[in-house]
Amino acid sequence: MQDYFKLLKIFQPIEKEKYIIITPHVAMDINYDILKFRVIPTENGYTVCDNGKKFSEFSHSAKYYYDLFMEKDPNYRYEIKLDGNIIYKKYPSNFNVRVAVNEFVRFFVHLDEFILKNNLT
Repeated sequence: MQDYFKLLKIFQPIEKEKYIIITPHVAMDINYDILKFRVIPTENGYTVCDNGKKFSEFSHSAKYYYDLFMEKDPNYRYEIKLDGNIIYKKYPSNFNVRVAVNEFVRFFVHLDEFILKNNLT
């Protein structure tokens, strides 16, 4: 089992009771917010997710933006999913957690660009 906290030191992780918060220092233009993710260890690996509040101040739900992005720009899915307002992906324990964070950052950067390019804010 990976020592997720140790592997995430570069992101100055904050360890909570059931998850680790990381801040990859990437700003989102759509809401002028810094990305923050949670890494939640599970029995067979871990889940990386956002806090579910990325679109709370927008006129549409996370599902609206996520579905449009997945339909119109399918090259950047990375098999990342949506549950309610939470964007997440489950990873097996043998998948490097830093690579998973990198994948998540790329997803959100492409989503941010898609929303701005299509004037969806």
